[in-house]
Amino acid sequence: MKTLVALLYLVLFFMANSFAQQQNAITSLPWRVVNDGVMGGLSQSSIAVNGDHMQFSGRVSLDNNGGFASVRTPLRPTSASDIVQLRIRGDGNTYQFRLRMSASYDGPAYVAKFMTQANSWQTVTLRAEDFNLQFRGRPISNGPQLSFARVEQVGFLIADKQQGDFSLDIAAIDFLTSI
Repeated sequence: MKTLVALLYLVLFFMANSFAQQQNAITSLPWRVVNDGVMGGLSQSSIAVNGDHMQFSGRVSLDNNGGFASVRTPLRPTSASDIVQLRIRGDGNTYQFRLRMSASYDGPAYVAKFMTQANSWQTVTLRAEDFNLQFRGRPISNGPQLSFARVEQVGFLIADKQQGDFSLDIAAIDFLTSI
C-alpha cells in the first residue's frame, strides 16, 4: 500500500511540475501569426505576453473572402502522452486547437474545437479521438492516425464566420499521461 501511495504521489508531483514548466514556457515560445491575409483576407491578430500567460487577440473580418486568424509555434511533447490539457480564458467564441506532426509551414492539421466561457479560466482536456484531420478546412479521411508523441507544432485558430473582435488567453498547453 505504501508503494502505491508513493507511486501516486510521484505521478501527481510529475504532472504538477510538468504543468508548471509548460506554463512558464508558453510565454517564451516563438509564436507566429498566420491570418487570412495569406489568401487576400483582412483579419488581424497579434500575440502578447500578459504576465504568466499569452494573449492571442484581434479581429476576424469576412471581407475579401477572409474569415480566420491563427497562431502557431513549434512544440514537441517531452514524453508519451494520451491527453493534452489547455488552460485558457476566452471570450465566449469557439476556437480550434491545432496539432501538426510536421515542422512544415503548410500541410494537414489535426483539429479539435472547443468553446470558451467569457472571462472565465477553463481547463480543456482533449484526447487523440477528439481531433479530426483537415487540410485548409477540408476533412481528410485517409491520413495517418494522430500520435501526441509525434507532434511538432501546436496552434490556435478562430474561424467559422465568427466575425469581430476576439481574445483568447493561454496559460498552458500540457501533454500528459492519464492515470
